[in-house]
Amino acid sequence: MDLVIISLITPYKENVRGTSALAFHLLKGRLTPNHDIHPSGGINGGLVIYTFNANGLSERQIQEVEAELGAKIRILSLPRWYRWMLMFHLLLFRVFLKYPFVNYIKLPKKIVAEIKEQTPDLIWVNSEEMSRITKQFPDIRRMQLGPDVESLYYYRMMSRRFVMNNVFDYWKCAIMYRKYARLERHFCTDDNFTYYAVGEADIEHLYQLNPDVNCKFLRHPHYDVKNRRDIHFHQPKIKLLIAGRYDLYMQQTADEVIKAISNKPLAVRLDLRELYSITFLGKGWGGHVESLASAGYDVKHITFAPDYIEEVSKHDIQLTPICIGTGTKGKVLDALANGLLVLGTPYALENIAVEHGKSCIEWRKADEVPGILLDIAANREIYEQIAEAGRAAVLKEHNPAKIAKELFSN
Repeated sequence: MDLVIISLITPYKENVRGTSALAFHLLKGRLTPNHDIHPSGGINGGLVIYTFNANGLSERQIQEVEAELGAKIRILSLPRWYRWMLMFHLLLFRVFLKYPFVNYIKLPKKIVAEIKEQTPDLIWVNSEEMSRITKQFPDIRRMQLGPDVESLYYYRMMSRRFVMNNVFDYWKCAIMYRKYARLERHFCTDDNFTYYAVGEADIEHLYQLNPDVNCKFLRHPHYDVKNRRDIHFHQPKIKLLIAGRYDLYMQQTADEVIKAISNKPLAVRLDLRELYSITFLGKGWGGHVESLASAGYDVKHITFAPDYIEEVSKHDIQLTPICIGTGTKGKVLDALANGLLVLGTPYALENIAVEHGKSCIEWRKADEVPGILLDIAANREIYEQIAEAGRAAVLKEHNPAKIAKELFSN
């Protein structure tokens, strides 16, 4: 099978100014270590990547991608109107557009003809917003990878207290929801087109907007694992990690969790202080660090880690108080795959191949967290086994080669 991928950003082994790693590792997952094609993976031909390189990869990085993926990369120029909008800071005018800004990008006729001349077996359009491009190839099999259904994100946002209490934020979400819902209602519905998302709720939401679209759930691959260590929680204090920026994705629930830890009866707080050291990894957590330190907790704050996975791997448990979002949460996959026990909200754990009480711990109310932490300290071996099961599940079910085989065999 000859494959053409069309992308706003250039795939790369790490996320560089965008979600460039997802496409890279799906494409790499279709290869064996010797760069042969998986015989059962549905691919036995060439790969050409057409990219606008909006994430600004260097020439050296582009050559790396070509070598690692066995690909030919063709750099496209962004439309003149797009460059002018950025150059003259006219992005405010996006509010008046019917569809999201990037959706107005189309390929020049010359490039369309060039791609058609290659007679690819499959064209992969790597972005939800670039759906106009899928319509330029009606007679060729196409797929589009979101990776999310963006209207669901804004739909969920409008139900959050911190958005409902702010008129500006609420109307911003309402406007963006309408733009993306319009876009998704007009996705291709022909037999040659399939839309993939890394969220089951995303797929359900898309079907409600566009019942005729062919869409499928795809597990998010995980690809960054350090040496597999034996899982034994640290002594005398278990190392607890809260990773990610203190922003709207976690702010509301994180506030509730820190309050629950700080305001429990003195006996509970004394126990937790003796049993746990807490690390915040990411920006914006200064206020919570100070409040926990003043309450006597062993707490530190790392705003940036040169090697994120190495830092994560130094801990035993990741507490993930995500209160909004869609799709699959990459930092949760990072923690699970590297042997941490994950305590997460339903939003944190959705779309990941783990199960509460067997391979992760799910909680819904912040008041549950102190009791869970006390139980973990009292039953370390049980929870170490849960962490091991979580790691095994992610390494198996979120394996890039397995997911690439599913994707390209359909």
